[in-house]
Amino acid sequence: MSSVFFTRMVIVLLVSLQLWFSYISFQYPYLGILLQQNQSKDWIVRKLEFSSASLNLNLQPGDVVKLINGETVDRFFTVQKWGSIEQANSIAIERDGQTIEVETRKANTSAHVDVFPIFGEILCISLAILLYTKQRYSRSALFLSLLFLDIAFIFASLGASQRGDTLGKVVISTLMMALPLLFLQFLIVLMREKGNTIITFPTRLLRYGYYFVIFAFSTRITFFLPKITNLFYEPSTKLVIAFFLLGIVVNLLFLSYLYFKYRKENSYASTIIKTVWWSFIVSFSPFVCLSFIPQLLWRDDFVSSLYTGWFVLILPISFAYLIMSKQLYDIQLVLRRLVFTMILSVIPSGIITGLAAVIFERDASPKHLVFIFFLTLIILTFVLYSLEYFATKLEAVIFPRKHNLQLALKKISTNLQTISSFRELKEMILTDIVQTLQVFGGALAFQYKDTIETICEGEIRERDVEALIRSGTGTEMYTCLEINRHEEFTSYLVMTRKKTNTLLGKEEVQWLTLIVSYLAVSLENMHLIRKLNMKLRKVAAYVPNELTGQDFIWYRKLMFELQETERSRIVTELYDSTMQDLDLLKQRLASAAGSGTIPPKEAKQVRSIMDYVEVMQSNLRHRCFELYPSLLSELGLIRTVNKLMEDERAACPFELDFSADNAEAVEGWDMDTKRHLYRIIQELLSNAKKHSKATIVTFLLLVIDNEAHLHYHDDGIGFDPVRIETGKLSASGAGLAQMRSRVLHLDGHLELKTSEGCGLRMRIIVPLNGKISAVS
Repeated sequence: MSSVFFTRMVIVLLVSLQLWFSYISFQYPYLGILLQQNQSKDWIVRKLEFSSASLNLNLQPGDVVKLINGETVDRFFTVQKWGSIEQANSIAIERDGQTIEVETRKANTSAHVDVFPIFGEILCISLAILLYTKQRYSRSALFLSLLFLDIAFIFASLGASQRGDTLGKVVISTLMMALPLLFLQFLIVLMREKGNTIITFPTRLLRYGYYFVIFAFSTRITFFLPKITNLFYEPSTKLVIAFFLLGIVVNLLFLSYLYFKYRKENSYASTIIKTVWWSFIVSFSPFVCLSFIPQLLWRDDFVSSLYTGWFVLILPISFAYLIMSKQLYDIQLVLRRLVFTMILSVIPSGIITGLAAVIFERDASPKHLVFIFFLTLIILTFVLYSLEYFATKLEAVIFPRKHNLQLALKKISTNLQTISSFRELKEMILTDIVQTLQVFGGALAFQYKDTIETICEGEIRERDVEALIRSGTGTEMYTCLEINRHEEFTSYLVMTRKKTNTLLGKEEVQWLTLIVSYLAVSLENMHLIRKLNMKLRKVAAYVPNELTGQDFIWYRKLMFELQETERSRIVTELYDSTMQDLDLLKQRLASAAGSGTIPPKEAKQVRSIMDYVEVMQSNLRHRCFELYPSLLSELGLIRTVNKLMEDERAACPFELDFSADNAEAVEGWDMDTKRHLYRIIQELLSNAKKHSKATIVTFLLLVIDNEAHLHYHDDGIGFDPVRIETGKLSASGAGLAQMRSRVLHLDGHLELKTSEGCGLRMRIIVPLNGKISAVS
């Protein structure tokens, strides 16, 4: 409870200080009028501070100040305490024997004097909160957040301190003394935590340092007593500067000791130490050398601490970034990138500074030009360093084409992991490529020894693709990329011109090349799967069930189920798309022909087109029936086979006969068995049409002794059964292997008698109950 109460009290104190400092900063302009007494005890203007509002007033060094706010100079509190004029509304001066009244209420302070500290405070508080919330379990991050809070309230009290506020001067001087101590403690914790290094440092020295800061803070109570403040203020200021410089020297000596101790080691600790050592020098050198040392020795700085103080933020901000982004151990890469971007920024920074010197020749002082150069250098370095990050975040807006290609690449690479068939290759990959590139069409071509297999999508003709592959020469109409090359086949990806009638750009071709590298692996896997599947089918067609295990029987069953599922899917798609489109086309043609708005001659042509559409529908229904005979469940096996024979007789070049004697018992079988028998009959008929060259083809279905006998006979050219067994016939061999596999799946037996020129006889026996013995 006490820690919570203490935390709340600290927050209340900080918020109260912030409100008070903001009130002083916005209530009064920063006048920056430094005074000194001459031998006559008159107060004269010694200096007008850089960027103060006094530069816009009718004041000059050497003017004699007579009155401030209507009272004598000695009685004004900021003159009594600090020897300067602040928080004054009016000033009476004497110049060349004349008295001049100067109003300060409407004086404007330079924007950067008020804006820069506010911006610095907001930045430091934001980083402190971010470090505390995101890295609260890291002690180095907690000390770094405390360091940011110290710097933030230095910025917060700066405005009030400049305007002569006593509390502001007390706070800023105390925090400046504490800054090197906090930084040293942060370095010790960082080395121990991130560098895995045992750091030996006399913690008693740190403790004494904090004691001295507390003691110095207690002595500044005298600042609230106007009569004695002027005696202690200048020594106190020199003490603050001296203690700060001493703290920086201690930090530098500590880092130098670590640097020379670990510089030859190739470890994370040595990398961090080297980085901190160089960053510390870059960060504190401008502030120390150009502001604090000149103030200590000559009471005036070479460059205002308003500017050099910003360099102090470089080191803590860099480590805040490295700690939060978890790139601390990649610090060498980060530094190399930072140095390289800084080198690139030197030339444009010099050019911008030179242009400013030419354009503002009269107003540009060397200090202004140096400030412009370093400010431009820092801004350009930051922009170049963070360009990759912002370009990535804004890629969808700045580079929409590249962003879309990257999204498509991720989608395609993900889909390639699940592809196992050429149909999926078209639907999931080729379609995405065509849509992403906005081309008319695309194709995947597979060139075998004698044939070319093509998968097309969009507006692209297969014969053009085949001609392009065979010629092996490029054309302006297509972009052709080779995917992979085997002894058995070579694959290609072919793209048409874009829909804007332009060729694919360099970026798009590079993207396609990357896609091709992915496709090569996927097609290689698909080729191996295809070969393995063919071998398994061949084994499944010739190994009887009694010689196989349950896993092999399961594979055979799964293979047939997948075939039926695919056929059902194709039929459904044909009915849902093509058949409905044909019906709609026929209705529109009928409506046009019967509307009376077209001449009779054209109406006759429309009716002939309707007749052709009707023929297309009839052929499509026939093909759908071949793919998936739904009548099996409605009419039974025998009547479905009879319908098949009736439909095929008109198209067959031979006499076709089917008979079923005493075969009604087959209708009591399960649907799976009847479907297999129907597929066997269908395959036999298909092979007869393609290869037999027969004049008579006969089918006979019998049921004998609880066994189904299917007899097939044709008087065609036959074939050599030895070539079938060795797999040398691709077409008929594959069909016969499929039939043999189905018979074995039904625990049946297949006999065939044939030779070249002697036709084919086949008998298939399937038991209704149990297995049967082999028929010799």
